[in-house]
Amino acid sequence: MSASYLQPSQITNEHMVIALHQVKLGFWEWDLATNELKCTLQNKLNFGYSEKDSFTLESVIAAILPEDRMRRTEALEKAMDKNFGVYSFDCRVRHADQRIHWLQISGTTIFDDDVPRRIIGTSLDITEKKDLEILRDEVLNIANHELKTPLSAVKGYLQLLHRFVARTGNEHYEQIAFRALNATDKITRLLNDALQPDAVQANEMVLRKEEVDMRTLVEEVIANTMLVNQSHRIDLTVDGNLTKIEGDRYRLGQALTNVMNNAVKYSPDHDQIDVALKATNDDIKVTVRDYGIGIPDGERDKIFSKFYRIKNGYDSITGSGIGLFITSEIIARHGGKIEFEQAGSGTGTIFNVTLPRR
Repeated sequence: MSASYLQPSQITNEHMVIALHQVKLGFWEWDLATNELKCTLQNKLNFGYSEKDSFTLESVIAAILPEDRMRRTEALEKAMDKNFGVYSFDCRVRHADQRIHWLQISGTTIFDDDVPRRIIGTSLDITEKKDLEILRDEVLNIANHELKTPLSAVKGYLQLLHRFVARTGNEHYEQIAFRALNATDKITRLLNDALQPDAVQANEMVLRKEEVDMRTLVEEVIANTMLVNQSHRIDLTVDGNLTKIEGDRYRLGQALTNVMNNAVKYSPDHDQIDVALKATNDDIKVTVRDYGIGIPDGERDKIFSKFYRIKNGYDSITGSGIGLFITSEIIARHGGKIEFEQAGSGTGTIFNVTLPRR
């Protein structure tokens, strides 16, 4: 039996009530002149009140934990600004059973002759989401604490090893020890970044800019990639008079590492990766070309989406689907761009990373 479809005009109030209850979404309207507050039952439930309880503006304020009430005050100041007019904040409320719930409050101010008259909005119970975020932060804190002690010991031993090798005059092994030391610094920064969930949620990727020698950086990324993936060979060609650019060396290295690791990962049957570094008067371009399985036509516009992984029939290829998303963010914040080309049917992919010289 084939399924029939409900048209929008056939969706009843009963459907709406069930849907709003399931997602715990409440609606409210606040008359700023009279302070009268009208709302749905779900809105009262979100604040910890029952259907029989009276519900006023004072009830809302009383339900919010004292330490979170300032968020509401700050949000209200913005909502009264005709150039902003948005009422938005998260807060904790205490229910009758003494359990704490997180609410996301959102609203829009209605103005009349530039005078705020009403605010119409919603309340959404986001307790489960917040609990997961808190658990994640606790795990990250524990992991950070437990990892930093042995990492400091590893760095100390590597410093001793680097000084010893330097005295031998063997530049090759001295370079290996130096890169190992740099790797510990990268791990330390990665751990520190992981402990800043507020910055990540606010989409604030802090760049620590300095002069970056792109040739040295690309050579370092290639060497590290080949060290980890010894089944593949990565060849570099350089064209043009390369100069230093201004950027975050760690973040740029992270972006290039993601691209090269992807090239290796999606070339299980081919061991060759070609990297080209080209300079013009205005920018520097890094091209990474592999000879692997390629990307299906219908998925090329999705590869930079967060958590998206291509469906290519190679289930054994693991990953989180976040590498290219992070890469595109890093490059964009440096004023550059990353572009994808299909090298040909079944003949691999080409990624071009272009960064401005200034």
